[in-house]
Formats: sequence, structure tokens, C-alpha cells
Amino acid sequence: MKTPPPAERPAVDRIEIYVRFLDPRSGNAGVFESPCSTVAEAAWRFAEDRDCVSAMAVAISPEGRPVAMSDATDQVREALLDMIREGRFECCPHPIVEDQFDDLMEEARQAAEEDADHERIERAMLHI
Repeated sequence: MKTPPPAERPAVDRIEIYVRFLDPRSGNAGVFESPCSTVAEAAWRFAEDRDCVSAMAVAISPEGRPVAMSDATDQVREALLDMIREGRFECCPHPIVEDQFDDLMEEARQAAEEDADHERIERAMLHI
């Protein structure tokens, strides 16, 4: 008996990222009605609303039908960490990155000090 050929993967037109939240008063979970078009946009949504708990990427066909889904929470977390490294936040933007926030802020502070030292040395060398 022959094995049938694998099904052809459906075409994907775009990826939509849906962010889930947990209502702290009722304990009910929900999904924001409007999807995000990028992981960075979803990360900003997490930063704006600390009740966000997860993200799901949905592949949409050219016909507008969902054809695949995957968890995108780790990608959103990484995007938040990148934003912290870039210095976009002065306080922890979301509990999902709380465990690394202080370390990243310290690294950024040290990098800024090293840059300032490097600039002072360069200016001093130009005046020699």
C-alpha cells in the first residue's frame, strides 16, 4: 500500500497575533478584538496592559481563513527584552520580563558609562 503524498501547505497571506488577557476582577480570560500585525506591536500591547498573559500567531490564507496557529508568547517576551535593552522603559513593562528587568537595566547603565568613558578618552586624545 502506497503512502499518500503529504498535503500541500496552504498559502499564507499574513500573520495576525492575538493577545490574550486575564481579567483580574472576574478571573475570566479573553482576547483583544483587534489583532496585532507584528510581534513588536504585540509586545507594546503587553507593556500597555499588564493583564496580558499570552499571544497566539495565526496564519491567514489569501482567502481570509486561518490555516495555522502557534504560540507566540516567547517571541513577544523576547521583543519586550529587546525593548528594555534599547532603553525604552524606565520601569518593568510587564511581569513576564520581571525576572530579567533589573539585570538588563544594570547592563544598559554599565554600557552607557563605558560609552561615556570612551567619549572622554577620544576627546582627550583629540586635544593632544
